[in-house]
Parts: sequence; structure tokens; C-alpha cells
Amino acid sequence: MDNIPPAPLPEGYLDFFQSMESWQNEQTIRLQKTFAHTKHDLVMRLREQKKPLLSQINPHIDGDLLHGLLDQFLVFLDENRPSVRALTQQLRVNLPKLDFDDLIKFFLVPKESELIGIAKQIEIPGDFFIFALDHALRPVLRIIAESYQADLAAADFHWDLPTICPICGAKSHVSRLRQDDGQRMMFCDRCFSEWKTRYLFCVHCGCDHPNDISYLSVEGQDARRVYVCKRCHGYLKTYDERTSGHPVDMFIENISTIYLDMLAQEQGYTNHDQDPLS
Repeated sequence: MDNIPPAPLPEGYLDFFQSMESWQNEQTIRLQKTFAHTKHDLVMRLREQKKPLLSQINPHIDGDLLHGLLDQFLVFLDENRPSVRALTQQLRVNLPKLDFDDLIKFFLVPKESELIGIAKQIEIPGDFFIFALDHALRPVLRIIAESYQADLAAADFHWDLPTICPICGAKSHVSRLRQDDGQRMMFCDRCFSEWKTRYLFCVHCGCDHPNDISYLSVEGQDARRVYVCKRCHGYLKTYDERTSGHPVDMFIENISTIYLDMLAQEQGYTNHDQDPLS
């Protein structure tokens, strides 16, 4: 019962993302044998520049590596999303025209306008082009992020931008309350990093007045809540391991709880995706 959503998801929606996560996990395991990341001083970098690590450094991801991953990801899409096959074919025939070193740089900084401009040149919708690059690159980003998990888990680690991943810069939309101590852990579904933030606190505007922070939930889904802020009207999906008694796959948790996004948005709340840092 715990994994059954109260509102039906589109047919094949969850299966697709589960298959994509499996594909990315397989690629991550494969690349661990050949790709190595030179670790940086994360705490110093974040303290000095207040920007996600991968927007500050050269992670030395070879363009040929992304080329190969993207080519394989297009095969995955052909098999698992036949409805986009015309787009995958258009992108595939244009792969030789792309400068993959530039694509990596534009993606990590990020420079979305540059990526959209490239997509227009090869007659691909910008959102599809960025989606394909993002998910093809994730196995490499997860290997890099793994190097910093001990730093993120340190008792004295602090990050001033709780909704922005301190490693890859992706926007986080979901957190968990840790089973053993109730610590709120933000989760990045791009690189799988987790970092601590305060419990009774709006991750969007910093409001910590108890009367301004509350939560919404759905009957029978007590472990799944949407914490909302009356001040900025922001919301954050949260999975409470203390209530459920067990952890979950947070990537799938975020995907499978779109009904919570709908609940929050219907009541006038936003995840602030249009904010400048998102």
C-alpha cells in the first residue's frame, strides 16, 4: 500500500523513469572502471565562491565520453519512448556537428541560452535537447558526486543555498527526514547528492516562524508531506522515514509523488522553479 499513489500516474510514466534510473545505474557502474575524478576542497570552494562545485572547476569530462553516453541514451529512448523516435533520429544524425567539450561546459556553468541556441541550429526542441544531455551525463556526475559524500555528511557542513545542489547545481524539489534522528536531508536527483538543512525552515526564503510553516498531506500517505511557507508560498515535498519506518529510492519517490505537486499548486504554492538560481 505504501507505494501506491492516491492519484493515477500516466500510463507507463513510472515504468519509464524506473527503466531510465536502471540504465543510468548500469552506466555508472561501467564508468567507475575507467573514469576518475580528482577531488577538490569542497568546503573551501563553497565558502569562497558560494557557487556549486561543478560550476567552479573543470571536472575533466572528455567530450568523447559524453558523445558515447548520449548516443547510447538515444538508443534507450528509442526502445523505451518510441513516440520521440523522430527527435532521437534528428539528434543522432547531428551528433558529428556538435562540440561536446562546449556542451559539457555550457551545461555545468550553466548557460541554458547557449544550449537552446545549439538546439535551434540542429532543429531540435530546446527542452528535449537539454533533457537528453542531462540524463546522458548523469552517470558521470554521480561518480564525481560520490567523492564528496563524506564532506556533505560532516557534522559541521553548511550550505547557504538549500534548494541548489552544492555539487552539480541542480534544483532540489524533495527531501527526506532521516529515520534515526529526524534530520532533514535535501536530495539531488541529478547527481544523487544529499545535504543537511534545518527542519522547521523554508528552504526557499529562510522563514523559520512556526506559524508560517505547515504541511499538506493525503489521507493514507502519512509519510509523504508537502511543507509549505505562508510567507513566500513555496513548497517542498518530504518523505518521513520516521513515520514509514524505512527508506525509499528518493529518485523514484520524487517522480511518483507528482500528486503532491498538484496538491500544493492547486492551493497556490510554488516550488520556485522560475527563480534565477533554479
